[in-house]
Parts: sequence; C-alpha cells; structure tokens
Amino acid sequence: MTQLGEPVHVGVVTDKKPEAKVLAVAVVGITFKSGIKLFEVAKGGAASEVPPSGTPHWTSKAIHPAVYVREGGRGETKDVVVQVQWSQKGHDGSAKLEGRTRDGSIVIAGDFSISGQRGKADVNCTFTKKPDKVTNHGGGITLRWTVKAGGTTAEAAGGSPLRLYFVDAKPRPIGWTDYKEHYVRVVDWATRWAAGKAGEKDVLAALWSKFSDGKGAQVPHVTGFAYWKTRRCIQRLDKLVQPDGGAYKLGWSCRAIAHTFMECLALHGIQCKEVIPNTAADTEMFLVKNWDVAAKPVPNWSAHPDVYYAGTWLSVDSPPLNRPVLTSLKQDPGTGKPGPALRIDMRKRSGVPAQGQPLAPLGFSNHWIVEVGGKLYDTSYGGVHPNSMTDYANASLSGWLLGVLNDTEVKTGWLRKARSMAWYAHAIGKHSLIRYDGASN
Repeated sequence: MTQLGEPVHVGVVTDKKPEAKVLAVAVVGITFKSGIKLFEVAKGGAASEVPPSGTPHWTSKAIHPAVYVREGGRGETKDVVVQVQWSQKGHDGSAKLEGRTRDGSIVIAGDFSISGQRGKADVNCTFTKKPDKVTNHGGGITLRWTVKAGGTTAEAAGGSPLRLYFVDAKPRPIGWTDYKEHYVRVVDWATRWAAGKAGEKDVLAALWSKFSDGKGAQVPHVTGFAYWKTRRCIQRLDKLVQPDGGAYKLGWSCRAIAHTFMECLALHGIQCKEVIPNTAADTEMFLVKNWDVAAKPVPNWSAHPDVYYAGTWLSVDSPPLNRPVLTSLKQDPGTGKPGPALRIDMRKRSGVPAQGQPLAPLGFSNHWIVEVGGKLYDTSYGGVHPNSMTDYANASLSGWLLGVLNDTEVKTGWLRKARSMAWYAHAIGKHSLIRYDGASN
C-alpha cells in the first residue's frame, strides 16, 4: 500500500490489436505445357503457331487454345505454368493456388511462396483432374481460382475462360505432306466428333461415323463441304481450312477428305497411312461404281469382245461433271468401214453419293483412301474394305476407261458442241489397280 508522501509511477495499459491481414491475388498469365503445337491458317494462306512461341495461352488481352491428352490417356501430360501477382500483409510463407471448374471436371493446382507486400511468381502447376474422355471446350470454359495462404483463402481474379481440347492419346506426327501440325480447325472437328469417347476403337468409330452412315458417304457432310463440286476443288488440307480458301464454293477432293480424316486420327494418336490407287498402265481412268451394265452386253468392236461402249459425254463444271448426250458415232467392225450405230451397254446413274455430294463424278485416274487397322477406308465414298486392291476394286469400281472417240458434232438445244467424247468401258476383272503407299504417321 502506498504511504503518504511516497512517489507514484504512472503507467498506461493498452490492448494491442493484431495488424490487419490482407491478401489479394490475380492470375495474369497461363501457359499450357502439353507439348502439342497448334497452328491457325489466316486469310491468304499463312499458317502461324498459336500462341506464338514464348507467349502465354491466357492473358487478360488474349486467349489461345491448348490440347491435352485426356486423363489416363496414352502419353498424358499435366504441366501448366500459372503466373500470379499479389498484394498482401501477414501471409508470408507457403501458398497453394487452385483453379477449378464448377462441376469439378478440371482442377489445376500448384504450390508457391509469398513474401513481401507485393510480388509475382510463376507457379508450376499440374492438372490434378482432367476429363477422362475426349472433350471439346473450344468455346471456353470457366475456372474459379483461389489462393490459400496463412490460414486465409482468397479468390484470385482472372485466369478464365480457357479454351481447352482433350484428345484420346498423344497425337502422332503428320507425315503425309508438308502441313503444319496441328490445325486448330481440325482439332475442333476431331474433338467434337469423338466427344465422350475413350479408347482407340470407340474414337475411330466416332470419327468414321462423320464420313459414313454405315452404307455410304454422309450427304450432306457435317463440314458443309461437297465432294468435287467443281473441277477446281480443293486438294490440300491447309487450303481447306483457310478462311478464304473457297472450299464451300469449290468443294473438296478425295485427297483433301483423306487428309482431313488422317489428321483427325493423328490427333487422337491413331496410326494411319495414305493409300493411292492408280490406273493400270494400259488404262486411262477407272469408273466408280455408279454404272449399270447391260445383262447381256454386245461388244461394239469385234476385235475386242470384252469392250463395251459407255455413251458420249460433255464436260461441264457442275456435278456430275459430265453429262450424257446422243452420239453420232458408228461401230467399227474391223473392216475399216463404219458399222451400225454404237450400242450403249453401260449407263451412268445419277451418282453414288460422296461426302456432301449426291452426284459424284464419273471416274478418276487416281484416288486417295486411308489404311487404318489393317482395313482400307474410302473416305470419299464412305466404304470400308479389306486391305486388298482386288477386293477394293471389286467393291468400288464398275469398269475402266480404255480410250475415247470424238463425235463429229453434238447438238444440245440451240447450242452446238463439237467433238464430245465417247467412252469405252472394260470389264473390271481384266485389269488391276496399282497401289501406291503414301506416308504414315
């Protein structure tokens, strides 16, 4: 007890409040490390890598697509680098970054360290969860990003939406021509067409269903392209996906169709090979199987009892690219003097439907098809055949063009057309296709 006259020391007692904690984080860049290069073709035909080398796939100003192998797929990769910036007080130390879709189908996570009031870091992340089937998020998918540090969980701004495609297996290289690999437009097709599938068998079946209804080609085709719409149809895949390439106006060729299917396969890690059937040395063209042959054909040339006449044709630029007209030609009985009028023993139907094209051309001097899993896929006409040129020819061809004669004059309405062509057709069993194996992946 203080006695009267003793000095008193006055002290101030305060409740010291802890300093307020602050944590604000933003995602400013995302770079996907799948190792799968993508290319876009611009107007004019220039192909450029997306994103340009060293550029993030996502920033606040640009969003570029990326491709990953699905969860559990062969050759799967998971690496992602996410760049973050922060402003904080009281959260120095370890932190965890996570990005998650609303349904939890995609989760990206990684650890990093926070220090200082302001800073940034490149966070090495991985997909801790991905779709386990082929998936197309080319239109963008939203992720919610959070950061946990010092007992606090804060939402991170930015980092969404993302353009992501998930293929079935590690893509195989494109080896059949000097194309870039892989074109974004084909990636979009390949993942939309096989969406929800997993495993080579089911993915192949899903892709092929876009080229065949089980009996023949898909007409119309899902791409909107039409087979041999004109004689100037698109031959190359890169021109096919070019915005001003003219594919809708000009149509696509057997080569362009085959290469489209092949790149779709390659993107899902499926091995394939281009096969080019060609005419035999003593023929000019093979005729696709859209001809009716008379039950008892009568040869027009006594010296060639197995050669039949297939009518006279005018060249046009619209399907079926040739049109039948009457003929003034006479038979050649081998005496040097004209015989009776030629008898037409083979007549072309309106056309076997090809991809997007109900009126297919008459025939070709060569063709492009695809070998997959020991079978031949005729991507133009939607047929699957044994890996044999004989079997393929028997199922796909009606005859051979051995040569042409010229009419003296053909009158069609008010217009006179001189020197249209008469076709000789030959029984298919007398010749064989020449097979050229192209490149494989």
